[in-house]
Amino acid sequence: MTANSKGSGHDQPAQAISEDRKLELGRASEERHRPVAVRVYVSPITSRAALHWVNAEGDDGLNLWDPVPLDGSHAHALGDEVQNLAGAVLAKRGFNYARGAYWKPASGDQAPERPETAEAAVVPTRAYLDFQARRFGSVPQLPDVPGVTFTTTQRGQWWATVPDGRTFLLTWTPELDGDRWIVWGGHQHSELIRPATTSMDKALFVLRHPSHARP
Repeated sequence: MTANSKGSGHDQPAQAISEDRKLELGRASEERHRPVAVRVYVSPITSRAALHWVNAEGDDGLNLWDPVPLDGSHAHALGDEVQNLAGAVLAKRGFNYARGAYWKPASGDQAPERPETAEAAVVPTRAYLDFQARRFGSVPQLPDVPGVTFTTTQRGQWWATVPDGRTFLLTWTPELDGDRWIVWGGHQHSELIRPATTSMDKALFVLRHPSHARP
């Protein structure tokens, strides 16, 4: 009789994915799902409208790109108010219309004069591309702060020990309209000491001058 070897077959633990690999996969996923067009659908029953994001494969509503409801009541998808609302959504999310693009009835729509669905090609803005580069690129380098010791806990988070022995949590989160820097303190670092700011220097002020931080 032959004994079975322990740990053989499919019982081996999965290998951990490195941080660099996670970032690489995240960047690839973002690029694959990045919208190249948008569609606006107006319900003929409720007159409510929603903007849908369409990627290069023709899929919509994937992952973070969920449909966005548009306020108001609308007669059809080519109305001026619908297009203005859609344009505001694009600007907020870091997109613009592609060169020469214009709203037109979606392919196959049966009512071209008053379509239920209209579409337009879009492109990312420079701000959007820069934001993605920060999301999946290098973490900002912290400057030397006299008397303060920084220890990285995970990507975008540092323990900061100040001269009087207190420890704060400094967090960095990339955002389209300006990255967020926050300093946390208090019990289990659950208290906002320096609320969200887009300036690293403003966040570090409380660490340079810990007397300004509430105990």
